[in-house]
Amino acid sequence: MPVPFFPASKHLTIELAEPVTILRGPPTDPATHVLRGEVELVLSKPIHACDVIVQLVGRSYMLWPEGLGSRGKVYHEKTIHEQNLILQTLPEDQSVMIPAGLNRWPFTFLLPNTMVETIEDEIAKVYYYVNATVHRNGLGTNIRCRRNIMLLRTLTSSDASLISYALPSPSIVVDRKFDACDATICIDKAIASSGTQFPISVILAPHLKHVHLESIAIVLTERRVYQLPEFNAYRKESHDYKLQLTSVTNLEDPSLALNGLVPCSDVPLTHLRRALAAKNAHIPLSNPFQHRFIFTLPNCLTLNHTTFFSQMKFNHNLRIHIELSVPDSSERVQIHLDTPITILDCRLKEEFATLPTYKEALSDPMVDAQNTLEKPGFFLCPCYLDFKKKSRQAGRQEWMMVRQNGGAPMQPPPPYSFSR
Repeated sequence: MPVPFFPASKHLTIELAEPVTILRGPPTDPATHVLRGEVELVLSKPIHACDVIVQLVGRSYMLWPEGLGSRGKVYHEKTIHEQNLILQTLPEDQSVMIPAGLNRWPFTFLLPNTMVETIEDEIAKVYYYVNATVHRNGLGTNIRCRRNIMLLRTLTSSDASLISYALPSPSIVVDRKFDACDATICIDKAIASSGTQFPISVILAPHLKHVHLESIAIVLTERRVYQLPEFNAYRKESHDYKLQLTSVTNLEDPSLALNGLVPCSDVPLTHLRRALAAKNAHIPLSNPFQHRFIFTLPNCLTLNHTTFFSQMKFNHNLRIHIELSVPDSSERVQIHLDTPITILDCRLKEEFATLPTYKEALSDPMVDAQNTLEKPGFFLCPCYLDFKKKSRQAGRQEWMMVRQNGGAPMQPPPPYSFSR
């Protein structure tokens, strides 16, 4: 049988069924994830080889301008995770002849949930790659290839949350009671991706006349801790981000206001913006103040995602401070809320909050940059577009999984909706 022509004499590649692996839940959740793929070797003529090995490697990289150790190294890099799989091997005194044409070796790595997700800070990084090697005996040169992979972590839909009888609420609601006013602050979601919308509702019910809203300050704080125990090196940083206002909505029911059941409190947008930017907005609260503010979180160019890695620990806190002035009082009412929130990687903007049908999941089109730009409060970053592009390339990966399972493609389940 004639050997087909291949333009390259030796071409080694790594194909992945899941180019991006999603770690679900915090590292304490006892979950295991799977990374599947194939090592493909295209040969124009047979070669002798003794084994084929694939490795999964995770490394951390950190800059230290002030120097490390006695030699004053300005950076440190080390391996934090490594798995090795031997795909094909023979005793040392023998060798196998790999035939010409296309040769495939499937592989599967089991990933514990304790693995560190991909981190891309400006001075500290965690990255992963798969490395394949065909070892040749004699004078032949080993054939190698490498492919980068990505591990992202989402705190939704974890195994622990699915079996829990009391699912935690995704929102944060805080009530404060004062002699002059009752306040309710509602943060719709305590888990959000960078560059997305972040709703906060504020309800102020005054008990006295002539109470005024003077200011509303909302600040997101990112605390970064870098440490290397082996060098006794430690650094701590704190960065504040003022959230950008996108829109404001009055939460009062207009039908009740028209019927005279509830007095209307329609504060002009310019006054609300002044309350967010100045210290003395002096907005009268003659009626209950009920507004929903839509902010936009900082994008991935300046904000990191929340991490659980002790050597690169990034935490986020949201501070809300509301100031009211009360008649016949020299002191103002201070309403303060400081709560931790979780920032997900920018590529998890959808947060896996909705469950698409099987058909929609396979036929979802590529991200349209023009349509995405029309969505308010959506930051179109290059890393997100690249992530969506990779996640939609499912045609070849499906057949790879079929070959590994050794069967025919599974028929998709029926859609959720049905007719009676």
